[in-house]
Formats: sequence, C-alpha cells, structure tokens
Amino acid sequence: MVDLGLQSVDPRAAESPPKTCGIQAEEDLAEHLDERTWQVAIFGTFDVENYGDLLFPIIAEAELARRLGSVNLQRFSYHGKTPSEWPYAVTSLTELPAVAAGLDGVLIGGGFLIRFDKVVAHGYGPTTADIHHPTGYWLTPALIALQHAVPVMWNAPGMHCNSIPDWARPLLTMALEQSRYVRVRDALSRDTLGALSQQIEIEVLPDTAFGLPRLIDEQRPSAEFVRLREHAGLTGPYIVIHAIHVVESFVKLFEDHPEAFLGYQFLVVPIGPVLGDDPSVIAGRLPGSITLPFWPKPLLMAEILSQAQAVIGHSYHLAITALAFGVPVFCSADLTTGKYTALAGFDTLHALPNVATIDPQWFLARVGKTQPSPLARAAADQLVEHWDRVAEIIRQGKTASQPVLGAFLQHLPNLLEAAAETCDPVQVESPVSPVIPVPQINEPAQDLAARELAQQQRIIQLREQLARSDARMRELQNSNSFRMTAPLRSIARGIRNLTANKDRQC
Repeated sequence: MVDLGLQSVDPRAAESPPKTCGIQAEEDLAEHLDERTWQVAIFGTFDVENYGDLLFPIIAEAELARRLGSVNLQRFSYHGKTPSEWPYAVTSLTELPAVAAGLDGVLIGGGFLIRFDKVVAHGYGPTTADIHHPTGYWLTPALIALQHAVPVMWNAPGMHCNSIPDWARPLLTMALEQSRYVRVRDALSRDTLGALSQQIEIEVLPDTAFGLPRLIDEQRPSAEFVRLREHAGLTGPYIVIHAIHVVESFVKLFEDHPEAFLGYQFLVVPIGPVLGDDPSVIAGRLPGSITLPFWPKPLLMAEILSQAQAVIGHSYHLAITALAFGVPVFCSADLTTGKYTALAGFDTLHALPNVATIDPQWFLARVGKTQPSPLARAAADQLVEHWDRVAEIIRQGKTASQPVLGAFLQHLPNLLEAAAETCDPVQVESPVSPVIPVPQINEPAQDLAARELAQQQRIIQLREQLARSDARMRELQNSNSFRMTAPLRSIARGIRNLTANKDRQC
C-alpha cells in the first residue's frame, strides 16, 4: 500500500528563515534567534475536520520558528489528539490551568472564533461541563493567560453575522483591553468589538492563510502531492469543486455543456467534513470526476488548491488559499455579508451566477491559474509584519495585566449579585433555539419538477438540522453548567441598571 499521508508542517518552511539580502541581514536574523525553546499556545477548534481551522497552528508554528528559533507550539482545543490520528498533536483544554503559568505567549485564533452560539458543529462541545461552550476555547484561555501575565495576541479571528450577548460584554471587554495585540480579519468584526471600549486598539489584518505561499513551494511539488496525482489519475489541468450542494449552478453547467470542458478534470473534495461536506452530493452527476479515498491533511489540501486552474465552492479558506496562489475562485457565498466582506475586493473572486444566466464562455474566460493579484500580495506582506510583531511581543515577556485583572475579579461578585437580582428566570432558563438560515436555491426556473424535488430535499435537511439543534439546546438547558452560569448571562443587565441610576443622579 502506498502511503498518501502528509507532513503537518512543511520542513522546508519551518526550517528555513525568510529570504534576506546580504550577509548583514543573515547576521541580524541570527542575533534574534534565541537558544531557548519558547513556550507558545494557540487556541481554536483544531480538533475538527475543517480545513481552515487546521491551518492556523501550522502557519503560526512555521512563522514563529523563522523568527524565534526553537518554538514549542501547544495547540489547545476541547479534545486532545495525537499525531498518529491527526495532522499534529492537540492538547485538551482541561490541561490549560496546569501549564498556563509557564507560557511565553498566547495566540487566539484565527477563524470564526468570536462567537457565543451553542451549535458550532453537530455534537461538538467540551469534554467536561466545567468548560463553557463555546467561549471555553477562545475567551476563557485569554483570561487565564492574563491572570498569569502571559502576553495575549489575537491572531486575526473574527465574527460572522453574530452579536455579543450582554452577559459576555464585561469579560470580553476585559480580555481585549488587557491583550497586548488585537487583530481581526474584517472591518465588521473590528467595529463590533471596538464598540465595547475606547481603550481597545483593534486593526484589521488579512487572514493568516494568505501567507501560505511562504510554506509551499509551487516550483517544487511535495512528494505527497506527486503521489496523489499519480494514484488519483490527476494527469491534466484540473478544477476543484467543493463537495457541497450550493454549487448546483456549476454542476448543471457542466452537465449541460460537457463538450466545453473536455480539457479539464474535475476533482471533488470535502473542505469541512465536520460541516457535512460529502463528495457523493456532486461526484455522481459528473461522469469522470475524481474523488479521493481519504481527506487530505492541511498542507496537502493547500497544495492541491494551489495547482488548480479554478476552484468552486462556499468555503472561506478554499477561497483564500486559491487567491493566495493566483487561482480564480467561483464562490457561492454572499460577499456582502459577514466575514465574506473581507474578500469582496479581489478581482479574481467571482460570485456564483444564477444558473439561468451562466454561460460556458463566461466561465472559461475566467479559468486559469496566474500570478497572485496585487491585493493578495499586499495581504501576504502585511502578514510578514504581523508575525514580526507577534515574535517581538513574545520576546518582551510578561505583561502588567495581573493587577487590572485582580481588580476585575474583586468586582465580579458585585456584577453577579446585581445580575442575579434583576434577571428574568424565564429568559435565562429558556434560550431560544437558533434560527437556521434557509440557503438560497439556484434552480432553473424552467425545470419545475427539479426545483420542487430540490426544495423537498432542502426542507428535509433543515428539519433534521433543526431537530439536532433543539436536542442540543435541551441537553444544555439540563446541564449543571448552564444552571450554574445563569447569572453570568445577565451581568450586563446589572451594569446597565447601575449606569442608568448614576445617569439619573447627574
């Protein structure tokens, strides 16, 4: 059997310093590399099968090693993982309290991390009720690090069409105000978080995945990628299709005009299996399309995308990876909403057209790998400065956050007591089930039977999803942690009452 695995970090990227000009630059870099091993932690959902989530630690480890030398990057998520089963080791968050004091720095994110909803992914949650979901994998770690004076840096996480509940505002404000460095990946996230306090300095930073070309050498394909092409029969120019139903209009295009695409192979891949991606949704409708017998690990997936002639799909990081390597993107997401607004300015990213108007020539005129756009190159340059700054903050050592955090904890019982006295028991104990957005249906108007069938399938899918969500809500409502943290969900009510009384007195 041929091994089609991959490295978790490209050795060429992790071991080689950035390209420099002249002997003096080499000496300057060497002076910055310390013989010690730096202890750095990164927090996120690195324990799920989702391409974008798994990228962040790989990029962080490679970039910090370039600047700091020996780095022990500990990846924290709900569930522990071992390299024998996963691209890299992941440490359970249950171990964080025991090791936090020995850390030199903490990275929060990136990805869609700043969120408060319970349904992050089907069945996904902490291993113990003592850890709050979902702030346990991003907000609580920041507070724990600040408690130990460990510098906290926000590694371009973001929000996506969500808000900050009242109970979380004091905690999140404290975490952001005391962090050494706060960067988010889009202007909407910056504005929402910036409204919490005038003391928070937040800037927009491109998603760190725009830095992937520093880890992957397009001119020297990896052995894993060469083997994959050989065994999958991927011999010619290919187009990657995200294995998700919302790319329906392109599948219909390929079905209706097969002769126009004879020069291309179609590779159907799941980008986020944890979110329900499944090649069977599409592959059966495209004769000759290629699927893989395994889910590629992150850098191999990135290399697959980097060598495509086009990518089609909904995934945020599928789009970013393609843009970073000059591959055109055909995206089904709404580029005017949430996190996708950060990608709207790229001229090689094309919104998914309506199936009734899409034309083979329109598509073929936009296919073809080129050089990354000026905007993509500028994003990569910003990330070089970002990692320089992160490395410098880690070198500077401990922060002065402990006294402020101590004062906040001293005041916390007042907030809890005020919230408990003013909270509405019905509101606290009966959270509303999340509203599941109905996906847009791009079906041919003239094909009524096909449209009705598709609508029935969507209805069934939404009913199943709603049933899972309601079951998860009932489980959470009955948990000890939900009842114990009820006062926290109303902290801001007490703050508003105190503020209102003070305003009336003035």
